[in-house]
Amino acid sequence: MPRIKVLVGHHMARQKELDRIASVDPRVDVVQAPFVDEMTRGWVDSFRTTGSRDLPDLKEGEFERHVGDAEVIFGLRLPKNITEIAPGLKWMHVYGAGVDYIADTGLLEKGILLTNSSGINAPPIAEFVLMYMLMHVKQMPKRVDAQRERKWVRHVNDELREQTLGIVGPGRIGAAVAQRAAGFEMSILATRRAFKPDESLPGIDEIYPRDRLHDMLARCDFVVLAVSLTDETRSMFSEAEFRAMKPGSFFMNVSRGGTVDQDALIRALKDGHLGGAGLDVFSPEPLPEDSELWDLPNVIITPHNSGGIRSHAVRATEFFCQNLKRYIDGQPLENVIDPKTGY
Repeated sequence: MPRIKVLVGHHMARQKELDRIASVDPRVDVVQAPFVDEMTRGWVDSFRTTGSRDLPDLKEGEFERHVGDAEVIFGLRLPKNITEIAPGLKWMHVYGAGVDYIADTGLLEKGILLTNSSGINAPPIAEFVLMYMLMHVKQMPKRVDAQRERKWVRHVNDELREQTLGIVGPGRIGAAVAQRAAGFEMSILATRRAFKPDESLPGIDEIYPRDRLHDMLARCDFVVLAVSLTDETRSMFSEAEFRAMKPGSFFMNVSRGGTVDQDALIRALKDGHLGGAGLDVFSPEPLPEDSELWDLPNVIITPHNSGGIRSHAVRATEFFCQNLKRYIDGQPLENVIDPKTGY
């Protein structure tokens, strides 16, 4: 078998991750050359300001210099002309879960194998969902403000016990959320696209078909959106969905900003129909400084970082290496993306 060039096109791999990839097979040649765009620069600058100093330097043109003879790319974002500048590309493995960043590159249309790292960051994202809910019922934003102002102020607490959580998209993240929410004695509902009558899912009390989403929303004190961004799910939460939610309920989005009509969400928050929101994703990103979301007192904002644990690079690399071994051995790969559905 000829040598296989693996281009690591994301910025989070360190030398130990590169060495791990090279160890899969002696025929593997590994080169790290991150694809540089505005979003990548923003990520690297943000991580470095918070203490991550061991990231590679971002050099313009390095990705383009190395991609021409790459057979495999392990990355996150790609240039739109990737199929032109990488004629030998056979397989792209996405560092994260979503593949929407490369939806307009033509990879799937060209028949190039596409896989992702879906599932490895489900536990930390699920913890963020529980954090949003606990912060809401325990009035933590108000308590933090009082602490900063040195005010001894008591607030009435609520609890998660016996409240109802609705999960839109009970995949790996949704399943991890359900598992943790069950420990708080919550009732857990879910709606899924691939609904089958009489089916059951671990930790889910009731499952609704997608065409009964509004019926489920009306019952929920908390709703978390955890779907992939596809043509089908784009703006799936708009005016009608927010108005279908129970008055005073709390909305959370850990999927993609494009799944939500952000203006409709702001209206539902400002007029008091929704009791609050915990948001990790936005459209556009970064969230503009003049967005009204920043100033709403009932909104908790995190910068698309709920899955950003210290060990993510290690976990993603290990998952990629397992798939790389399958690729070399001619075995079916894990987490293959369906070109028809986009997930």
